[in-house]
Amino acid sequence: MENKILSLLDDIKKRKREKKDESEEEEDGENKRLRTSEADTKKPSHDDPLPPNKNNGLDMKNYSWSQTLGDVMVQVPVPFGTKKKVVTCDIKNTSLRVGVKGQPLLIDGELFQAVKVCESYWTLEDNETVTILLSKCNPWEWWKSVVKGDRGIDTSRCEAGLRRLDGLGYEAERHMRKLLFDYGQKCKGLPTSDNCPEVLQKFIVHHPYLNLPPQSK
Repeated sequence: MENKILSLLDDIKKRKREKKDESEEEEDGENKRLRTSEADTKKPSHDDPLPPNKNNGLDMKNYSWSQTLGDVMVQVPVPFGTKKKVVTCDIKNTSLRVGVKGQPLLIDGELFQAVKVCESYWTLEDNETVTILLSKCNPWEWWKSVVKGDRGIDTSRCEAGLRRLDGLGYEAERHMRKLLFDYGQKCKGLPTSDNCPEVLQKFIVHHPYLNLPPQSK
């Protein structure tokens, strides 16, 4: 009889241990599930804004961009040795298409905000970089992205006061500014800097924020 009682007590203890182990396993499983859930919640999604780079833009897979309150500059790397005649750069009021003929487009979509087409321009630098200057219609709004649907930045961290064409090389910057001025003049049916140099001088005086290099003055 005593052996039977001892055996019964052993069974009870064994069951208690098994229940305790099962309970601990369930608790561990629940804690793991909660930790995983919290991690998933904290994991950044594609919709979360990223900190802007030092030029108020972002470095993307196919291009990089920067901005001031007045304009957006986009730089698109292309294969070295690319000629301007094979570059596709279609700037419209609300859309942008950029690529090299015979290859998939590098940018193709609706712009974050409208731009002034006549004051926007593009050029090919060193046969390896397409540089695009987009003049904002609304100069009082920071862009979250160049193209809608692309990863955006946290515009609350943007800083005003950057040079208009910050990031370009010296000669490229001087050339870009002259092209921008002449293109805008042609769109308006007005004299270019070649036809009327004093017009460019007046433009420089009235737009000191452009920070034109001394040689172009």
